[in-house]
Amino acid sequence: MKGFTHFISGIAVASFFPQAVHMASQEQSFILCLGGIFGIMPDTLDFKFARYFHKSDIEIRPDPKNLDARVIAESVADAIRKAEKEGRGTVQLHTMQLGSNLWRSYTLAFDSATSEVVVEIGPEVDTGQMPFEGTELKDPAKASARVKVESQFLQQFDKKSQIAIMTGPCFEFVKRGEGKIEIVFLPWHRTWSHSFTLGLLISFLVGLYTFFMVAEGPNPEMYSIPRWLLYPLIILFGSMVHIIEDSTGFMGNNLFYPFTKDRTNGLGLMSAAEAIPNFLFVWTSIICILYNLDRFRYAPISTPPGIESTTSFFFWFYGIPVAVMAYFFFKGKREKELKGKGKSSDFDSATSVERETDASII
Repeated sequence: MKGFTHFISGIAVASFFPQAVHMASQEQSFILCLGGIFGIMPDTLDFKFARYFHKSDIEIRPDPKNLDARVIAESVADAIRKAEKEGRGTVQLHTMQLGSNLWRSYTLAFDSATSEVVVEIGPEVDTGQMPFEGTELKDPAKASARVKVESQFLQQFDKKSQIAIMTGPCFEFVKRGEGKIEIVFLPWHRTWSHSFTLGLLISFLVGLYTFFMVAEGPNPEMYSIPRWLLYPLIILFGSMVHIIEDSTGFMGNNLFYPFTKDRTNGLGLMSAAEAIPNFLFVWTSIICILYNLDRFRYAPISTPPGIESTTSFFFWFYGIPVAVMAYFFFKGKREKELKGKGKSSDFDSATSVERETDASII
């Protein structure tokens, strides 16, 4: 999911605590934002810190003036051969920036049927990834290459990774039994930062601090949760909703790091970059926030609620929009499936999984 989706989902989680709503409205507290901050925190840790501490065994920096797809494919194959011998191997592929708004694109794929690394050098593109016609390589021998390796590929996706703008992807190859290599996309992403154990640890430390430092607020008899406990609970559930949302995609999370070493597979229901699923989570969060702000309003009993009928509110403002989103979402999936049937193989077809392997989108 996108960063804003995680942020507003964290705020929605915080709004389910009546005392947090009262503190926001009566004390000008930013406690609801605490849920949003920790809702986006796992990705912030990954993209602002973890990625810069990860070191790959092989780094590929293609020379735009001397392009050769086979050189790239052989370098990736070397990382796979390293994994065959030593258990693990990583490779970082870099993009080729030609100007302020000009890049040379190329793709990388792993053909499971033939155990080949496939590289194709594409046209020049702008930052919006729109190709410029006539910029393709003229020499077909250098424009594409296939390099065979000994091992069988184990991968959740079987699509081409687009390498064009901003930052290129990183792959880790892990030996899984005799003659099998698992392909892990962005090995530094969704590991320790996307674990329940980290959320529990941070919540515990914050809880220790707030237990001694946060005094009870006004009207404590109104609330079933002590004021000091509110902060660690919002942090915990804010980080958990991020992990739950990410689990609906393809990549999954390392849920119990360091007790588990690898990411679990996602449910594969949607891509992290798809517009409709992101909007669904955002809209759900907005509806929850509005509903909770109204029902937990700090006002005299005689003050009428803004939402007079809960059933009517959820039907018109949530049920109907979700039905419309579902219609267009599944319609788009059917259209992609129909387009894919005309392809010679599933390897050449384009689905939402392919977008999961574009580092610039994630």
